Amino acid sequence: MIRLQSQEIALVSIVIIMLGILFYMLLYMYFKTRHDGKHDKWRVITDELIHGAVFYDGEDDTAPMPSTETVNRLIGNEHFRALLTDAIVSAKKNMAGIASDNLKNLYIKLKLEKYALGSLKSRHWHVKAKAIQELTVMEIDEFVAQLYPFTNNKNELVRMEAQSALVQFNGFEGLRFLDIVTYPISDWQQIKLLQQLSQVPPVNIDLDAWLKSENSSVVVFALKLARNYHRFELHDEIFPCLDHEDSRVRLEAINFLSEIATDETSDQFISRFLGEEFKHQLAMIHAMQKIASEKDILFLLDLLNDENNEMKLSAARALAKMGHRGMSCLQEHVQSAGYPLNEMLLQIKGELAA
Repeated sequence: MIRLQSQEIALVSIVIIMLGILFYMLLYMYFKTRHDGKHDKWRVITDELIHGAVFYDGEDDTAPMPSTETVNRLIGNEHFRALLTDAIVSAKKNMAGIASDNLKNLYIKLKLEKYALGSLKSRHWHVKAKAIQELTVMEIDEFVAQLYPFTNNKNELVRMEAQSALVQFNGFEGLRFLDIVTYPISDWQQIKLLQQLSQVPPVNIDLDAWLKSENSSVVVFALKLARNYHRFELHDEIFPCLDHEDSRVRLEAINFLSEIATDETSDQFISRFLGEEFKHQLAMIHAMQKIASEKDILFLLDLLNDENNEMKLSAARALAKMGHRGMSCLQEHVQSAGYPLNEMLLQIKGELAA
């Protein structure tokens, strides 16, 4: 009897659990259907607004579709606002000319920039970064002063977006954030900034302070700017960078001096050669393939005895590219040294003949 009651209780419990699961599933499907239906309506409204903006060809510069009472009401809903903003920003990234201007006008007419500005005060870094990117894409440049402090934010992605925004809005003048930034500027960010700058007319900005910055990445970036924009007059100011404590700065200084050399450059390399790490020594010899002269022959001949074959080959190339005198000295040395220099010499002659 007791066993039968236990079975009945267990059966009732199972039924209750199954009914509970069924009720939860029905409730979930109900709310999901309502949610999907609401979002479908929102997408229709969003698509209509963007379509109207893209194909608007009126003569005035106002937004192509006035914000209706429905849109004004929905703008207050953060979920609809996020959907609409993302759609406008995404569309503008792929538009140019009048269509791009119309999307900006629509964005401003709906006062979406005030919400982006509000997001700059968020505690969450991803919200700040997204807001900065949004204002940049939508070309809302009147708030650029408010973005300046974010260029030295503790979060890397926030810094990157703010730094890119300043350069996007102000070109070379936007690089003023280099005066205050204390965090490293990543290699990827430097590439991105240089790409942005390539889209605007060059300006002869003052690099002296950045070349002496306590932030090594700022010095590296300044050296890249000097090299890319052929700042010949900075040659002597860059020599001290060859003695910088950060190896990245020294390497970038070598790269600069290999492109913009004087008669003193090879002497500067040779005087520091023994104290440098191998990668930098090799960079110096690669540079000397372009800038070495007959006064450097003895130094390069000595390197033909180096234990490292890559160093031997680089020095041999520098001698060969120097001209008749350098090639003669190289051939004389090879005759007595034999392998592997004889093989290297054949390779170099083939390269020069190609």
